Amino acid sequence: MILERENRQLCHGISFSPHEPVPVLRLRRGDEWVNEPLSENRSIKLRVGQTKFCLGYVTMRDDGSRTLHSCPKLKGLNTGTQCEGCRRSDQSKFMHQFHKTGEAPQGLRKYLEQPHFLYVASFAHGATKVGTTSTQSKWTRLAQQGAVSARYVARASDGGAIRVLEDLVTEHVGLKQQVRQKSKVKGLTSWELDETSLDAANALEATRAKKFLEAQGELAAYGVELLDQKWEQPAYAMEVVRAWDSKTVHPWTEPIAGHEMNLRVRGVLGQSILVDSGENTTLRLLDAAELKTREVDIEVQRGQFFEEQSPLF
Repeated sequence: MILERENRQLCHGISFSPHEPVPVLRLRRGDEWVNEPLSENRSIKLRVGQTKFCLGYVTMRDDGSRTLHSCPKLKGLNTGTQCEGCRRSDQSKFMHQFHKTGEAPQGLRKYLEQPHFLYVASFAHGATKVGTTSTQSKWTRLAQQGAVSARYVARASDGGAIRVLEDLVTEHVGLKQQVRQKSKVKGLTSWELDETSLDAANALEATRAKKFLEAQGELAAYGVELLDQKWEQPAYAMEVVRAWDSKTVHPWTEPIAGHEMNLRVRGVLGQSILVDSGENTTLRLLDAAELKTREVDIEVQRGQFFEEQSPLF
């Protein structure tokens, strides 16, 4: 399926900044970006298309910054966020294998030259992972991932070195490097754990990772500094954590693709939005990953509104 890209306003997911008070839903029509703030108590009508479309590809500038290009043909997708042509053109794909292959375009090499951090993050269903982030994305990376508890355990002078440490922790400590979004959402609405026990589990796994790294010898010679630094949640994420911890949040069970919904935003954690339908209504968790790659239109609601679920297609 090929459609003119100027006719489609596609969702690129929820974006975070440590310098902004709230996260935003990133929408793009052609070369124009629209940032819809997900402010607490903002009431909106959300219209979501049925079809998934390719979100394009990334190229790296010489200074290490990124440029996101729209898919030239705006191809429809069955899975994922990119068509095959955009996957081939995407220069960020070299990032995760650079420490093994040494292959990367100049702009990506520049990006990887900056200091990076190794973190251990835990999610509501009890899964814990190890991951990496650059200095410029140190806080943002964990906000985007929807971690409930996280700690930074090491800092390295460059991105290649930190990815070597990440692989070593996976191999010898047993921490995975990926956690599925659907598992994160399910954990927040299943109430199997609580905030105190999850934070204790995260602290334990972070300690295990750090002790393993300490046993590897004098890492300072390789530009590595070990850390014990807890990541702090923003206030809007703590609204979701508190609802999970108090067992008051329920799953969003109605279809999202191809429907429109009246919502009031109550909080945001990663790619999940805590919503209700007005005063004294049920708190529910909307998986915003279902919005990504689809057409999304937002209309601000004024005054009282009624919960609505209606198909668009």
